[in-house]
Amino acid sequence: MRTVTAIVAAALSLVASPALAQAAGEASAVIAPKCDHACLIAAVEAHMKALAARDPAQLKLAKDVRYAENDVLIPVGQGLWRTVTGVDAAGLTAADPLTGNAAWFGSVKENGNPAIYAVRVHVDQAGAIDEIEAVVHRKTALPAPFGDVTKMVHDPDFAQVLAPEQRRPRERMLSIADGYFSTVELNDGQVLTQFTDDCGRLENGISTTAPPPGGGGNAAAIATGCENQFKLGLYRINKRVRRDFFIIDEERGVAVGRGFFDHANEFDHYLLTNGREMKTALKWPNSITLLEAFRIRDGKIARIEAVFTYVPYFMPNPFRDGVSTPPRHAPQPRTCDAACLTAQATQVMQAYVGNQWRSVNWADKVGYGENSVGIRVGEGIWATVAAIDPQPLIVSDANTGKSVWIGRIEEHGQPAWAAITVGSGGQQVGSVEALIRRKEYGVPYAEPAAIPAYAELPRAQRTSWLDMAKLVDGFYAALNAHDGKPPKGLDPSCQWNVNGQALGACAAPIAGNSLQWIARWRDRKVLAVDEARGLVAVRVFEDIPAAPREFTRPNGAAMPNSAAYPRSLEIVEVFRIEGGKIVALRRISTELPFGMKPHE
Repeated sequence: MRTVTAIVAAALSLVASPALAQAAGEASAVIAPKCDHACLIAAVEAHMKALAARDPAQLKLAKDVRYAENDVLIPVGQGLWRTVTGVDAAGLTAADPLTGNAAWFGSVKENGNPAIYAVRVHVDQAGAIDEIEAVVHRKTALPAPFGDVTKMVHDPDFAQVLAPEQRRPRERMLSIADGYFSTVELNDGQVLTQFTDDCGRLENGISTTAPPPGGGGNAAAIATGCENQFKLGLYRINKRVRRDFFIIDEERGVAVGRGFFDHANEFDHYLLTNGREMKTALKWPNSITLLEAFRIRDGKIARIEAVFTYVPYFMPNPFRDGVSTPPRHAPQPRTCDAACLTAQATQVMQAYVGNQWRSVNWADKVGYGENSVGIRVGEGIWATVAAIDPQPLIVSDANTGKSVWIGRIEEHGQPAWAAITVGSGGQQVGSVEALIRRKEYGVPYAEPAAIPAYAELPRAQRTSWLDMAKLVDGFYAALNAHDGKPPKGLDPSCQWNVNGQALGACAAPIAGNSLQWIARWRDRKVLAVDEARGLVAVRVFEDIPAAPREFTRPNGAAMPNSAAYPRSLEIVEVFRIEGGKIVALRRISTELPFGMKPHE
């Protein structure tokens, strides 16, 4: 009888279990946010006050809080937190209790200079901030809107509650706002959402839909209004818009999303729908990361405010996309020696021209990245490279299973420096890491020219693989020490060349301790060593926090910090070593968001 009772009870529990189910991926069938609209607005405004004070301790932060600045995860308190010198008294704010997110749009000052800023904060069920996602746009040589922050005005309609008849349900608002991104993606004149007749857009503090003073300067000089620009196809360069929405506020008609505009720049000119020819501002693949707010009234987009800045092409969002983990290929020196590796690097480089990636003998699984971002082979510079250096520097090493190609490339006729690391998967190509440096990122830079051939050394002048690696280790240890002591093995005659520009003696900045503005050199990896020519190719990252603002030289004199804003550099550096001494340094470096990690 007890057995029967147990069976019946078990059967009843199985029948009853569906009543305890909830939506897939959700912890409960009842979602009752503890932080309402006012609470969330208070949280994001508290964040801005704490940022202004450079004190994250003022905030109630979750133990596992994650902070991203321009899509790179770094500890709260780093990046802009160390360089901010002012925050707008008021910004555009929005919130959504259902998702627990709030946003703020405005401007800040960084080391005294204006910067356009937007942030998303997420408040967990315990009332603590567990996610902070910031976009910071600084004024650089790259073409992008940058308004006068003293005249920036946020449309007050974003904060106004709509009359019930002017509102639309959450799902419809999402469709309307997403239709904006669908319209701008591969913009060909087709409009996939609706706009009010007076629709206006503020981008990085400047109107890009109203006629600019004096004419020229942005898209509004060609066409005014939101819809008219899209009907012309002004934004054809947007190959892809990767996006999602984290705020939908039905009462106020506000939707806020985040995403990336991927400018593949597979062409350098295009036609508008009226037949006018346009030229791309940049000749290479790039992406912009953004936070964007939409005010929707009567089912139409009436106002838009966006903050965006450049990031490497196909950059992922750490909160949404995670990071890629490329396949690893162990070195196989018995099946691919130095000559084989050089042939593989040459094959890859020749295939870039004309996007002939299918001609490469690829492994079954391949890792590919450009400027520390994993992307698909066939995109990125595959679609832009028109020519390569006929006499590059190539360093190949069977011990590491890698070959490093350094030289000139041309993208739609514009030259740039490239350092391409090709990893072997035996007789096939297993990985490619491309580092590209363009002139728009400023000095140090010189137009790509011939690289020294670096002839083989007499045997008496050669240094063993292990001893060369030790010299490299000592060099970076001296840089990180910041004590004014040049490393052992650095020849007094050594000259430093960065992105084709001669910078003078290698020892001078180390002895003068003038590199203190570079906080550290990290994630160093020996890529390839050529004993016969005395060459060591190394990949390393530099972190430049732009703080503190002043350092002290070994003689006690003050030295101002030359860095205006936080950033990191990815570097491929080649050492020339003769007779156990470092006699030359040749570096290719490119700028990345602060704290960015290697793609590996």
